[in-house]
Amino acid sequence: MENAVVPSVVAMLVCDHVITEVGTNKKSLIGVFENFFSTQFPAVLARISVYVKLADAFGKYQFKLRLVRLKDESLVAEIGIDAEVRDSSHYSELALNMSNLPLPAPGKYEFQLYANDVYLHRITMQASLIQGGPSWQQQPPPS
Repeated sequence: MENAVVPSVVAMLVCDHVITEVGTNKKSLIGVFENFFSTQFPAVLARISVYVKLADAFGKYQFKLRLVRLKDESLVAEIGIDAEVRDSSHYSELALNMSNLPLPAPGKYEFQLYANDVYLHRITMQASLIQGGPSWQQQPPPS
């Protein structure tokens, strides 16, 4: 978007869930991880979140988060969010809570963050096949 400064990513983490405290707007990251294990593929991440902390953001943004399978660069999922930052003297935060995210096969995946179609940052996640009982990530979120 016009006149928006390209922000810098200070932190980007994958976790089970991000909780935003009402009143203080503080973020709690629950279950930070970089490895996902499943007894079968394709698999579904019932709940997953990406937390992003930005510096020097100011203006209107169209943020886009893409999940790409690195083996063949195929797009697995993409979400977008519009935001406006009016005060660049403080850090800005994004908490992207998603559900039922598909993982077609074991391997390395990459979350790619864009602001107004400008690439900002990436973080990888390894998906692995395990033998045996139920995988911890495949349980549905509590109601």
